[in-house]
Amino acid sequence: MAFGKFFSFGFSEPRYIRRTRAYLQEARMAMLEHSIAAEYYQSSAQMYAERAARLEEELRLWESGDPHHMPEVAHHYGAAAHISTAKPVVMDAPQVSPAVGVVRAA
Repeated sequence: MAFGKFFSFGFSEPRYIRRTRAYLQEARMAMLEHSIAAEYYQSSAQMYAERAARLEEELRLWESGDPHHMPEVAHHYGAAAHISTAKPVVMDAPQVSPAVGVVRAA
């Protein structure tokens, strides 16, 4: 009996064990996805904290009446500054020959 359990490669596992393995894999994937999302949100929170600190410093300098204070970005550029005058490159689509074949359903 022990021989069959060790060398059956899981074919004789009860249904609830196979289902438990599937649930375990699903839980591990969810843990990985949430870990990735947590890293993203942590980095976003850090970025916004740094931004808030920069803006607070800029307001503090302006309110203190510093005559020599100039913000790092003095003005916003319009869309015209980002439009390129170069002509776009036109490429021809590759020629595709008609394929003849048989589609089989599984």
